[in-house]
Amino acid sequence: MREESGMKKSDRKRGGDWRQFLGFFKKVKLSWRWILLALAVSIAYYAAVSFVPGSTAALYAGDFGMAAIMGLVLNYVCTLVLSLVTSISRLIAESKSVRSVRNSVWKRMIGVKAEYYDEHDPGRLLSAVTSDAETTVTSLIAVIIMIPSLIMYLVMCLAQISMYNRKLLAVLFVLVPAYIAYGFFMGRWMFGTGRAVQMRIGGLTGFLTERIRNLLLIKSFAAEKKEVEKGVAAAEGLYKANVQYQYITGVQVAFTFVTEAVGIVTAVLWGCHLLQNGEIDLEAWLAFFLFVPMINTVLRQLAMMWSNIKEVQGRASRMSEIMDAPQEAQNPQAVETVPEGNVVFEKVCFSYVKDKPVLQNMDLVIPHGKTTAIVGVSGSGKTTVLKLLEQLYVPDSGRITIDGTDIRGLNLQSFRNCLSYVTQDAAMFGGTVRECLTYGVHREVRDEEILEAAKKAEIYEYIMAQPDGLETELAIAGRRLSGGQRQRLVIARELLKKADILLMDEPTSALDAETAAAVSNTIFREFQGKTIIMVTHELNFISEADQIIVMNHGRLEGCGTHRELLASCGSYRGLVEEQSYQEVFAQ
Repeated sequence: MREESGMKKSDRKRGGDWRQFLGFFKKVKLSWRWILLALAVSIAYYAAVSFVPGSTAALYAGDFGMAAIMGLVLNYVCTLVLSLVTSISRLIAESKSVRSVRNSVWKRMIGVKAEYYDEHDPGRLLSAVTSDAETTVTSLIAVIIMIPSLIMYLVMCLAQISMYNRKLLAVLFVLVPAYIAYGFFMGRWMFGTGRAVQMRIGGLTGFLTERIRNLLLIKSFAAEKKEVEKGVAAAEGLYKANVQYQYITGVQVAFTFVTEAVGIVTAVLWGCHLLQNGEIDLEAWLAFFLFVPMINTVLRQLAMMWSNIKEVQGRASRMSEIMDAPQEAQNPQAVETVPEGNVVFEKVCFSYVKDKPVLQNMDLVIPHGKTTAIVGVSGSGKTTVLKLLEQLYVPDSGRITIDGTDIRGLNLQSFRNCLSYVTQDAAMFGGTVRECLTYGVHREVRDEEILEAAKKAEIYEYIMAQPDGLETELAIAGRRLSGGQRQRLVIARELLKKADILLMDEPTSALDAETAAAVSNTIFREFQGKTIIMVTHELNFISEADQIIVMNHGRLEGCGTHRELLASCGSYRGLVEEQSYQEVFAQ
């Protein structure tokens, strides 16, 4: 399987995966009505343009009649109007399609399994929603509109030339082999360059996002100079990829100059030969002379369309990979109502990396309406228990049930609505206090209810002290708040959510002892009667737990109360002795 996967990646790098490319545009919704309108108007525009050389040649040849003059004027007016309509409809088609693709990719990114982001940095994927979507879609729409228009235009031009003399057509295809070779060569080059540029943009975006997010860490370690150097190096990679485009542009300019010169010189000589032999008249020769550069341009543009398609394919490859990323399973027959009861792990095995188990045959019962503390040394699998319960990951074997019902048979959204999650860093988004407190609450919440939850979480006075109250704007991730304030806001949010199961992962480890004790008291007071599952080493929590679970290297070493574990579990006694738990659990 690994060799097959590697082969596919290699194929994509060389020439692109057409199945993946076409599959991507089946999964996203382009604005086809506007695209087809722009295509129709574009075809009409090129049809009008194809009559310009003939009308102009008649005037050059001495036909100054009213019909010839009015025909040329009307022709130019039509091309002007059609050009304007084509531009407007194309811009609308591009804007609507880019919006649709961005929405599709973003929705897909949200639904991707958590394990995908273990291997793919989300920060580096941001440009898939921003620059990738815009450049890919606009280039693709240009190809969709231009290829049929150019082909139709070429056919009409050739038809008009053949009306003068079919021998004129022979010289027009002298450069066709050169155009074919050019398109093939440039296509491969553009694919690799397009993909490289988008990857470099993603890398730079991810780098900058991570550094700005941790700007205080950089300053704390006086690492500004080093990070500036890293940023310059990341930008250098994008610069080198962009330089490839300059090379491509240079080749295109040179190719255009040579083919245009060769095409015109050859056509002029051939036209003069036919004119001298009396096979064509002056009007035919003038029309032919005006058609030649236009036809050469069309042939060259058609050749370039292939390279443009390959460039689009290269740019779309990263979005295609996101659209093909594994999604969280949505069971159409899932049970909507989540039962209440004991949470049971039945012989659960799990590993993030193959052959490196994190949990091994885990049998565990978490009683409903009780508080269970999970303790153990670092790396023993404590947080993994919470992630499996949230269904962020799926067990390799075994199952997790609530009141005997496998959680995989429950509607995922309904199930997660029954869970609250309080983490060490008190995760939140920027926005107003109201938006922070009602995040994840899928019902209308009155101000009185919000303020009541704030009082219970002991954050009410802070909110009321702000000039805008609930409408006070919070910094991103609540950075201007203290750790205790953030944690209390999160607790108020979970109180409003009214979930049946509260998951906590070291909720007070980042707080000072006094604040940690106050927060823990609030949690036990306000969530009384709920099923609480906490990963912790804090004495305040363990002393209040109805059940303590001891884990060691992915295995259950002990389960019981503090006194029971002191008597029966050596690992637990070691934790107690190491962290001086005796001061809290006085004998």
